[in-house]
Formats: sequence, C-alpha cells, structure tokens
Amino acid sequence: MKNVPKGLQNLADQYEKTIPKIDSFKSNTKAIQNLIDQVSNLEREMNFVKQEMTSIKNDIFSSQERNEQTIRTQEEIIMDMINKFNEELLQHKSAMKEDIENLKTQQDVLKISYTINEKTFMDKINSSISTIINKQVEGKENEILMKIWINEFKEIISDFEKLKKLKPKEFSVRLNEISDTIDIFKQKIMS
Repeated sequence: MKNVPKGLQNLADQYEKTIPKIDSFKSNTKAIQNLIDQVSNLEREMNFVKQEMTSIKNDIFSSQERNEQTIRTQEEIIMDMINKFNEELLQHKSAMKEDIENLKTQQDVLKISYTINEKTFMDKINSSISTIINKQVEGKENEILMKIWINEFKEIISDFEKLKKLKPKEFSVRLNEISDTIDIFKQKIMS
C-alpha cells in the first residue's frame, strides 16, 4: 500500500475509522429496534389492560346500577308494606274504637238495667219481709211490745244501778230519760 495515493489513503483511513462507528450505529439501531419492539409490546399490553379496565368499570357500573335498582325496588316494596300496615292498623284502630264505644254503651245500659232491677228487687224483698213480719206479728203486737218493753226495762234497771253512782244532776237527767222511755212504752201498749 505504499503506492496508493495519499487522498485515497486518507479516504481509506477515514473509512477504517468510520467502520467501528458504523458497527456501533448498527448495534445502536438494533438496540433502538428492540426498544421500539418492547414499546410496541408495552403499548399492546397497555391497550389490553385499558380494555380490561374499561370492561371492569362497565361491569362495576352495570352491577352498581342493578344494585341501585334492586335497592329502589326493595324500598318501594317496603314502603308499600309499611303503608299497607299503617292502613290496616288505622282500620283496626277505628274498628276497635267502634267496638269500645259499643261496649261502653252496652255497659251503661247494663248499669241502668242493674240499678232498676236492683231497686225493683229490693222493693220486692222489703215488701215480702214486711208482709212476712206483719203475718207473724198479727195479733201478737201487744205481746211483742211487752217483751221489748221488758228487755228495755231490764236494761234501765241495770243502768239504774250505775245511775246511783252518778252525781245528783246527772242522775236527774238520766232519770228523766228513763221516765220518757217508760212513757213511750205506755203509749205504745195503750194504742
């Protein structure tokens, strides 16, 4: 290579110097292509993940809507049941009030009837007792009055023993009471 012109030699030297750069460039190009391939794979995987996330979001949203609709439906059913229960309770209360009022009216009627019947019964009993006593006493009035008078007189005599122990003024008052009682008995016997 001694006979090679200098310009060509320079060109050959420059070529020799650029070969490692070209090899380095080729190597860098392959690395860049690998990176581009990896980025493409990542983009595909990211798109797949995005699609999956979108699908999951849609499923969650759909499930949430179904749950909300179920809750609304259940709330409506429960409110209908509560309203129906309240209506039935109100009807039952009204019926109970009417029944209670009827019972109170019947109770008042029974009280009045009982009072009237009791008075009638007591009148009949009193009349029957009076009739029986009159039949038993008939013709024996003087004898019965005499027995009563004797019992009263015995009581007066026993009281008289107690009267002896009283002071004169008290004794006089009691003696007047006894005298009045005896006069009453005399009048009953005489009549």
